[in-house]
Amino acid sequence: MNIKRISTNTALVAAPAVIALAASLLIPTPAAADPLAPPTGGCPGVRVGTYRLNGSSHIEIYYSPAHGGTNCVKTVSEKTSRRYLQVWATVVGTSKANSDEGLYRSYAGPLTFTGVAGRCISVVAKASPGTNPAEVTRRSLDALHCG
Repeated sequence: MNIKRISTNTALVAAPAVIALAASLLIPTPAAADPLAPPTGGCPGVRVGTYRLNGSSHIEIYYSPAHGGTNCVKTVSEKTSRRYLQVWATVVGTSKANSDEGLYRSYAGPLTFTGVAGRCISVVAKASPGTNPAEVTRRSLDALHCG
């Protein structure tokens, strides 16, 4: 019987450390905050208003000076269960209007309008405590946040 001695391969011993180092370089690090970068939920700019809709939902409005002025609005649920949410918005004095509605866990929208510097927006939002759209709370906000 011939038994050969197996030598230690230092490359194989070092491999796990090299893999761990390489993997740590792939982990994203937080970048510096960019005030015009979209926060979670896709609205660019800075939040300029938060309005209570009901006990578990609210309206958020954002503004950015980018692209000739950008307004953005969404209806946000503070619960993680599905519920009926709606947001409708228009730029006052223009034909720009948009809406979003459905059963969502987080938010309805975002609705974004560009080229609206110096214009006001009007918003209608609805939210229900559950999946039944007949049980909604409605709130209207007229001609506000005139960028």
